[in-house]
Amino acid sequence: MTRQERNYGERGLSRVILLLGAPGSGKGTQSALLARHPGIVSVSTGAMLREEARRDTPAGYKLRQKLSTGELVDDGTVCDVVASQLRSFQGKAASGVSLILDGFPRTVGQARVLDMLLEGLGMPAPLVLHLDVPNEVLRRRLSGRRQCARCGAIYNLTSGRSARGSRCQIDGGALVERDDDSEGIVVRRLAAYEAETKPVLEYYRNRGYRDGTYRKIDGNRPPGEIAAEVREIVGFSATAVAA
Repeated sequence: MTRQERNYGERGLSRVILLLGAPGSGKGTQSALLARHPGIVSVSTGAMLREEARRDTPAGYKLRQKLSTGELVDDGTVCDVVASQLRSFQGKAASGVSLILDGFPRTVGQARVLDMLLEGLGMPAPLVLHLDVPNEVLRRRLSGRRQCARCGAIYNLTSGRSARGSRCQIDGGALVERDDDSEGIVVRRLAAYEAETKPVLEYYRNRGYRDGTYRKIDGNRPPGEIAAEVREIVGFSATAVAA
């Protein structure tokens, strides 16, 4: 353990974990599974943005327009949300807490801002987990995805967790298609990922693994298998060299 890691663990967060991958790669599922473990907290930037989009505010209206067309939300808005979350967790008294940022950063600009935020707050570089899934599988997953209107649980009509009829197995809520999962929007979301987000993976791969760890994970497997590998990786030292 480095001196920076010891100091950081004494002050609050022990690690920031990034779950990266295309829409439909399983980031939300793996984030939720990891968050079941003590000392790990998951924050979905997508969920926070969708919550803001439901509000009757200028920012909410702007976000609704972007989400309904599949556009990526501007870096400034997303980074403001993440910075607020990092500062709130930095103030926690309990030590050894790890924070999962689900779906962030999505652009190289956001990755650079995150580096500056972490350095400014005295936090170690992130552990980067890349869920890699073929495009044809992503399209099939997204077009078949449904979400509970009450609790937000995710189901898939073609694979993974399925629901009985059109109701959530948890609370009986109606299952609905998210606006950004319609067929036309799915195509645009994947195109936006290729253009804007995929370079983020190169950004982290090219860092030389000096300050953090980058791991590429085969995401085209049952969630339980992926979760087992993720748990093993998360158990590694934050300074381990990536394979």
